[in-house]
Amino acid sequence: MDPLQSKAPQVLIFPFPAQGHVNSMLNLAQLLSLAGLNITFLNTDYNHNRLVLHSNILHRFACFPGFQFKSIPDGLPDDHPRAGVRFMEMFDSFELVTIPLFREMLFPIDVGNELGIPVIHFRTASACYVLGSAFLFKI
Repeated sequence: MDPLQSKAPQVLIFPFPAQGHVNSMLNLAQLLSLAGLNITFLNTDYNHNRLVLHSNILHRFACFPGFQFKSIPDGLPDDHPRAGVRFMEMFDSFELVTIPLFREMLFPIDVGNELGIPVIHFRTASACYVLGSAFLFKI
């Protein structure tokens, strides 16, 4: 690893496993990579496989040497729709399977607080959400 690269801050991005969240966070990851930060993009196995199959995602981020994709299971079978009326099943599975794995792997909030490392929670919002909120709340 390049000595200059190793001194760059490391950012972990772990979006909620839904298309709008993943897409927004991929854009953020690209911007942070352009700024020279090292990025680990953690996604569910299911979403990562769909990205690889239906996009040029690996090529898009290949130009950033400090960028890496990692994935963890969401606990649902591959043929589960993860949408519509069965969307809530994903929440249950995510809570039972993915979150414990994530905690076991990283303990990000506890360790960050203990070591004084900034931990930032960021909520993604699509243009539709912003527009809908503007009309709803008359902003």
